[in-house]
Amino acid sequence: LQDVRGISDTEIRSIMQARSERAFTDVEDFMRRTTVSRPVTEGLAHAGAFDSLAPHRRQHLYAAMTSEVVREGEQLTLGDGRGQAPTYDGGFEFKDYADAEVVRAELEVLGMDASRHIVSFFEPLLADLGVTRAKDLRRVRGGTRVMVAGVKVASQTPAIRSGQRIIFLTLDDATGPVEVTVFQSVQPKVVKTVFHGYALAVVGELRRTGVGGISVVAEDVWDLSALHRARAEGRLREAVTNQVADPHAGTGPRTLWHASPGSAG
Repeated sequence: LQDVRGISDTEIRSIMQARSERAFTDVEDFMRRTTVSRPVTEGLAHAGAFDSLAPHRRQHLYAAMTSEVVREGEQLTLGDGRGQAPTYDGGFEFKDYADAEVVRAELEVLGMDASRHIVSFFEPLLADLGVTRAKDLRRVRGGTRVMVAGVKVASQTPAIRSGQRIIFLTLDDATGPVEVTVFQSVQPKVVKTVFHGYALAVVGELRRTGVGGISVVAEDVWDLSALHRARAEGRLREAVTNQVADPHAGTGPRTLWHASPGSAG
């Protein structure tokens, strides 16, 4: 509950207190017995807090948006004091959230993908690219050129004594963290993607740092969502190779495609 965007400690306490007395029966019951604001209730419904109550999340969200209830302790209106639930004539059927919508809602409300890792939506793309997963990096020799990918969970640009600007990234690929170093020499062509993309693919040299430490020194960076769209349109190879054309080589783009177990390269 503390991760719900916009919720207050007072609202959390009211939920815990009401829930300790008896289970909530529906969204209207929740709104009546707690002090949670309507926007936060809508967020809770959007993120799946009422999923155990039939039938569908969209109907819970509809109820959160439209119900007019009298909260316990407030002055009652004429009638039974329960307030007015939204009228629904059954003229259309609420469709359940698709998997991608579920994860998107969790990110919007909670700031985390609670039910399914974002990378799972990119698995076919990662296989086509021949991505090396975090769990396998320790078996790769230092100096090997690899492609890694994942959700960006951290980025830092600490002050360096030399005065250079170095970007340190941490990606999460659902099997573990991947540390990426982006030196100043490659930043002009990748910095926009690095800071504006939420899921990234990186090609670079694997370096071992200290005891058990591993980092990938970036040569190029792609927005994973853009590559996903390119794959759907049948132009993945073009999207990858066009970005890494070497202006100094004079012989066209460098080759990124490589063969590996599970790779279509």
